[in-house]
Amino acid sequence: MDKNVAKIVALMHTIKMWMSFIVFIVMTIIVALSIVELGIVLYWDIFDPTDDVLFLEIDELFRIFGFFFIILIGFELMETIEMYFKENVIHAEVVLLVAVIAVSRKVILLDLEKYDPIAIIGLGIIILALGGCYYLIKLSHRDRDRERDRERERERDEKI
Repeated sequence: MDKNVAKIVALMHTIKMWMSFIVFIVMTIIVALSIVELGIVLYWDIFDPTDDVLFLEIDELFRIFGFFFIILIGFELMETIEMYFKENVIHAEVVLLVAVIAVSRKVILLDLEKYDPIAIIGLGIIILALGGCYYLIKLSHRDRDRERDRERERERDEKI
């Protein structure tokens, strides 16, 4: 019975790894196509024949910055999947970083006139919560790294 359970668990782990690999490939294709599309959009916005000015207008800049942030989110998601392959663990720090980038994108592109004040307050609370979580994770990593360094020093001192 235990052998059957172990086989099923191993099979599920293999399936999960293959599904993660497929998601990674699809994510890579999406990010690559997004970069190409960003280049095309940037080219057409800069060299627009109907526009008398060579520079970008503010609405074009917002659209390009939004595109850029979406690509950054894609990169971070790819890094999350890559770390999962390497360590078989999803790091909360990377997931929080993706969330911070997504919220940053929302804040930068936010049109204050379109939203109720309560929605803006809610977005502020989300920013504070994400910042607090990220700080606590970094703090725990710092403590863990200090402990690891102390352990290495002890081992080195014992060898001498």
